[in-house]
Amino acid sequence: MSELQTEQRVRVLLVDDDRDDYLLTRELFAGMDTRRYEMDWVPDYHSALKSIERNEHDVYLLDYRTGGGDGLELLREAVAKSSKEPAILLAGQGEHALDVDALQAGAVDYLDKGRLDVATLDRSICHALQRKRDQQAFEQREQQRTGELSRSGPQLRQLTAEMSESDRSKNEFLAMLGHELRNPLAPMRNCLQILQLQAHDADAVRAAAKVMERQVGQMTRLVDDLQEINRITRGKIELHRERVDLPALVNQVVEAAEAQVQCLDHDVNVASPWEPLYVNADPTRLAQIIANLLNNACKFTQKSGFISLSVEQEGEHAVIQVRDNGIGIAAEHLPRVFDMFMQTDTSLERSASGLGMGLTLVKNLVEMHGGTVEARSAGTGKGSEFTVRLPVFVEQRMAPRAAAAASRSTTLPRRILVVDDNQDAASSLATLLKLAGHETHTAYDGMEALLAAAAFRPDVALLDIGLPSLNGFEVARQIRAQPWGKSTVLIALTGWGQDEDRLRSGEAGFDGHLIKPADFSALQKLLAGLAAR
Repeated sequence: MSELQTEQRVRVLLVDDDRDDYLLTRELFAGMDTRRYEMDWVPDYHSALKSIERNEHDVYLLDYRTGGGDGLELLREAVAKSSKEPAILLAGQGEHALDVDALQAGAVDYLDKGRLDVATLDRSICHALQRKRDQQAFEQREQQRTGELSRSGPQLRQLTAEMSESDRSKNEFLAMLGHELRNPLAPMRNCLQILQLQAHDADAVRAAAKVMERQVGQMTRLVDDLQEINRITRGKIELHRERVDLPALVNQVVEAAEAQVQCLDHDVNVASPWEPLYVNADPTRLAQIIANLLNNACKFTQKSGFISLSVEQEGEHAVIQVRDNGIGIAAEHLPRVFDMFMQTDTSLERSASGLGMGLTLVKNLVEMHGGTVEARSAGTGKGSEFTVRLPVFVEQRMAPRAAAAASRSTTLPRRILVVDDNQDAASSLATLLKLAGHETHTAYDGMEALLAAAAFRPDVALLDIGLPSLNGFEVARQIRAQPWGKSTVLIALTGWGQDEDRLRSGEAGFDGHLIKPADFSALQKLLAGLAAR
């Protein structure tokens, strides 16, 4: 299914000196949605240049071999004449080394004519048009920004400085992100080599597997943090409030952090009232706030340091304070310590890992609860203090939360179709499911998935969304349209995890939505929950 989202016909100009290639390309367009596309053809360089100058088309398909010149020269001349329409270079056998030259000359894509099919051509044109729309939107934003800056007069230098600082912080954050994502890759690669060299040694295999599990967990947490901060800052988080005993929750968080505290040999002192102190909060999110502050104190306090965590009531507020005698915060960094992309230490010698998003999450979550958070420090090397204030719970009639169903059901053997264009991901997941007693079948694109589903008749289908030839949403719709597909359990297995992505999955007919990399135990629980179906 085409990703092109427009009601206008797209005018495409094909420049090719070979009439047979023209006829073949015309047949490809006939296989696409003819209501969307209108193709014109010119056979030589000079006719093409005149047509480009008239600016009558939306996309150019340029053959490398054109009468009177070549596609690269035509592309360069079109760019020199300020043509902004996207161009796709077509090359034949023996011309594969042109791909880099094509992109450098200004092409948005490079296609091998010998491997050209309807799906590839449609996808390339859609990509070209999206690139054009993105560029136009960017230029419009830049024009608006330039206009606003020119009108601002005395504020110009201040705005420029702020933009420069924001850009610098973002670049530092992205560099740190690359560093943090690469860190787990080294031990994982080493472990893969160990598995290859010592596959017969059970102890070595177990040790390597544990290391890989830890490193995959670290990478997953990094990606989860990125998605979490995106959802929170866009207002996509919904709080599930209830009456929460704050001292009891603090004790639970401290117990969960015990391993980290012991590893760093910190002395942690917890002071909280014996009697309950209730707040109206989402217990999961409130625990996340406290855990992030405690984790921050642990990371930025030298080994064998001192950390205190206190809870008390001040008037109508419950107050949580986390103090440490760690590295502290410089005065110039203190006002921006909760900002996105803010890293107080981006040097190569920094001792603490992480992306520096914990405090941004804290601030947003606290404010969602109607509270405030404040940071204090006497300066570098003099420790830090973070204070959270939340409204005390006022007794009122609240709707009881639905009791969670705790009954565990035994996972029954299922016929499971695994669909992913990443063949390693599909085959490894299928292997795990087989080991769990299920019968599995794999497919690697949308059309293959439909054929496999019709033949295999799965009880469950795990579908990637971004599939070649037919995306996961369309595969789900077509399976649901079949009599045998109405009872099939469809689970989206994708890297897209925003609320709108889950909503779109439900509209397409999916029963569940798991985010890659899905934890296998979570998938097993989901399958176990299907026992009643």
